[in-house]
Amino acid sequence: MDQEHIAYREITPGARVAAPPVWADLSPYDIPAEANPHFIANGVCVLLDDSQIDLSEERAWYYRRAELVTASVGAERVAQFSVSFDPAFERLDVHSIAVIRAGQRIEHTTTAFFEVLRRERNMERLQFDGRLTIHVTLPDVRQGDVVETSYTLFGMRKSLGGRHASWVPFEWGVGICETRLRQRTPTTRTVAERAFSNTPEPTQTEANGIIDRRWHTKERPGVRFEALTPPWTIQSAGIQFSEWRNWAEVADTFTPLYEDAGPLPDDVEAEIQRIAAEEKTAAGRAAAVLRFTQNSVRYLAISIGEGGFTPRTLEQICATRYGDCKDKSKLYVHMARKLGLDACPALVNTRDGYGLNTWLPSGVVFDHCIVRVVADGTVYWLDPTRLMQPSPLGALNKCHFGWALPLKPGAVALERMSDPAPAHTLEAEENITLGKSPEHPVRYEWKLTSRRGRAEWVREHIAREGLVGLFKLYAEDIARRYAGAQPVRQDILSDNAELNEISAIEVYEIAGAWSPGQNKTRIFSTYDLTIRSQLTPLDAGPRIHPIYLGQMGTVSRKVTIDTAYPIKFSGWKRTVESSALVYRNELRKEGPRTFVLEQRVEFRALMLPASEADQYRAILAEMDQSDLVITGQVGKRGMFIGAESNGETSDWTDRGDWFWRLLPWALFAGYVFWQNGGAAL
Repeated sequence: MDQEHIAYREITPGARVAAPPVWADLSPYDIPAEANPHFIANGVCVLLDDSQIDLSEERAWYYRRAELVTASVGAERVAQFSVSFDPAFERLDVHSIAVIRAGQRIEHTTTAFFEVLRRERNMERLQFDGRLTIHVTLPDVRQGDVVETSYTLFGMRKSLGGRHASWVPFEWGVGICETRLRQRTPTTRTVAERAFSNTPEPTQTEANGIIDRRWHTKERPGVRFEALTPPWTIQSAGIQFSEWRNWAEVADTFTPLYEDAGPLPDDVEAEIQRIAAEEKTAAGRAAAVLRFTQNSVRYLAISIGEGGFTPRTLEQICATRYGDCKDKSKLYVHMARKLGLDACPALVNTRDGYGLNTWLPSGVVFDHCIVRVVADGTVYWLDPTRLMQPSPLGALNKCHFGWALPLKPGAVALERMSDPAPAHTLEAEENITLGKSPEHPVRYEWKLTSRRGRAEWVREHIAREGLVGLFKLYAEDIARRYAGAQPVRQDILSDNAELNEISAIEVYEIAGAWSPGQNKTRIFSTYDLTIRSQLTPLDAGPRIHPIYLGQMGTVSRKVTIDTAYPIKFSGWKRTVESSALVYRNELRKEGPRTFVLEQRVEFRALMLPASEADQYRAILAEMDQSDLVITGQVGKRGMFIGAESNGETSDWTDRGDWFWRLLPWALFAGYVFWQNGGAAL
C-alpha cells in the first residue's frame, strides 16, 4: 500500500486529506479469493480492523478498516464513509478512501466530494456536542470489491490534563478476519492496561525511547451476547488503557472545576434565605434546594469542546437559567453549602456504574454528574436534572448507580451507593362488570397506584404532555385490545407527595367485547397492563451471565369480576419462585357471581444467578398467562344461560331455555299416547 504522496487538501477547518503519519505500520492484509462464510454479515466480510495509538507527542489515533463486499446490500453500506471529530480539540487527517478491484487500487481521496455535517445525535434530548461528521459516498462499488479506508485523529480535551485513556474491543457480534491493535508509549510515561475476557497476549519491543506493544488476532468468531445480562458485565474481549494513577487523581482533576466563589444573583440569594427561614431541618433544606435546581433551571447541555467535562460558571448558569447535569449539580452544591449542608458533586456512570470498581481509574468512564448530600447523618444521592420530585427527602426516588466518585477535597476512592430499597412500586386494581348478554357493553375499570420512581414518571409525563397526553397514552393501549372501548372516566384520584404516590383511574365501556367461540359460546379476556410487562423473554439454552432484573420491590394486580349469572369454576393458588424473583397467582370465588384474580411479582434482588435461568423461564411462562379467559354459553334468546336465574341454577342452566329443549319430547309423548288410544305408556 502506497499513500506517501497524497497531496494535502483541506476539507474544512480542522480536517484535511493528508498522508498517514510516518510511525503508522501499513503492513498488508490478506484478501481471499472467496470470503469465509462464517465471517459474512449483511453482505460484508470485514478483512481488517486496525487501530494504532501514538503517545510520543500529542495523542494520535490511526484507524484502518478493509471490507470485502459479498452482496449488493453490502455495497450499499460500505460505499458510505463517515468519521466524526470535535473541532474544539481534535484534528482529523483522512488518508485513504479506496476501492480495490481485481488487484487494482482505485483511490478516491483526492477527488471525492466531502460533505461536512453537524449531526447532533442527541438534539431531541437537548444535548449539543458540536461534533462534525465528514461524509463521502463512493461511486461504483460492486460485489467482490474491497473498500479500504484510513484516517488519524489528533488531540484530546485539555481538562484531561494530557492523560490518555481508552477502551479498545477485540470482539464484536460478527467475526473479523484480522484484528490489530498497537500502542506506542514513551518510556517516560506509564499507561496501565487491564484486559477483559479472552484478550490475546501482546508482543513488545523498545527502541529510541518508545515502547511498542501489539495485539493481533486472526479469524476470531463473533460473540453471542446474552440478553438481559447486567449492562456493566463485559461479555467480549477488550483492553482498557489509563494513564490515571488512582481515583484520587481523578477527583483532584475535576474537583476544582466545581469550586466557584463567585456571587449569586439577588433572586437566588433570596431563595436561599427563604429556604433557611422555612426549612429548619437539614433534610428539608436539601429537598428544597433540589426542587429549585430541578424546576427553576431548565435542562440544556451545551457540551461543545470542554463543555463536555467542565461546568460553566455560576454567573452563566444563573444568568441563562439553563444547564446540564454538571451545571445543575454545581449550583445545587453552592446553594446547599450556604445553607450549612455537607454537599458535593459526584461523578457516576448510569449504565456501567456497578462495574466501576473492577475498572482502572480513569477520568473518561463517567457519563453523568449528580449530588452527594448528607442530612441528619444519612447520605443521599440526588439528581438535579430530574423533574417532578416534590416529595420529602426520605420519600423521593434517589439515584442508584453502583459506584460514584465524590468530588471534594481529600476524596481518594469510589464510594458505593446504596441499592434501591424494596417497595410496592405499582399496584393495579381492575373491576370488570359483565352484562347478561354479549350485546351488553362490558364495564372495565383500571385503577393504577404508582409509587416512588413510577409516581415521578407519571408526574413528569403530566408536566410534559398534560393530563390529556397521559390518558391518551393509556387509551391508545386499551384501544389496541378492545376496538369498541369508550372512556367514561379518566381522572387522577390522588397525588400524595408526602408518600410519593399517585393514583389514576380509567373506566371504559366496551361494546363488542365478546368474541365468538364454538357451540354458541362467547369469549372475553381480561387485559393485563401491569404484570406481564415486568419481565422480558429469555433465550433458550444454558446461561453464562446473571439475569438483570433491574428493579427491587413488588408489583401487584387484583382483578374483581362481577357477572350477571352464577359461575362454576375451579380456582387455583400457585407460586413460582427463585432466589430473587417470586410470582404468586391466585383465582378464588368471593360470591355466587363474583370471583377475584390476584397476581403479585416480587423482586428481591437486582440480579438472578445464571444457574436459575430455568426458574426465570418458568415464572415468565406463568406470567404470560396473566389474562383470564371467560367463556359464556348463549341461550336461544341471546342471553347468557343462567343470566336470569337469580343464582338458583348453574352457569349453563336457563329455565326458559330448558322449556324449549323439553317441548319436542312432550309433543312426542302426547303423540304416542294418542296412537295408543289414551292408554298409559
